[in-house]
Amino acid sequence: MTIQHRTVDIEASAKLWSEGLSASQIASRFGVSRNVVIGIAYRNRDRFPPRQKRKLARSRRERTRRPREQAPEIQAEPEIPATAYDGERLQSAKLLHHLSAGECCWPLNTGGPYLFCAAETTGRYCRNHHSRSLPKKNEGKA
Repeated sequence: MTIQHRTVDIEASAKLWSEGLSASQIASRFGVSRNVVIGIAYRNRDRFPPRQKRKLARSRRERTRRPREQAPEIQAEPEIPATAYDGERLQSAKLLHHLSAGECCWPLNTGGPYLFCAAETTGRYCRNHHSRSLPKKNEGKA
């Protein structure tokens, strides 16, 4: 259902709008709801120019907001150097989506496309790469 508004009412609303009154204030003067005024403004955009955003006093939330703490810097993990075994495995290496269950998924290179060991295994890594993935016994103790 469409409500027809008189041209006089639309012009009066536009004048009040340009004077800076809110949609609620205009609505109370005409005895209609705020949504009626917003609907008129939407349908008559040429008479109701968009408003510049006003800088309002900071809200209570902004005044009580604590400054954010800086996230700790994430340190890069040390790169595990390649071994002669890795060099041998490069000849039979596979891309990740070509690996099947029971093949070692240790990455052999550091740049794309990434190649993986693909040696037969019962876990995630073959014996060689499994032993390299564990920390040394004296490592980390100072």
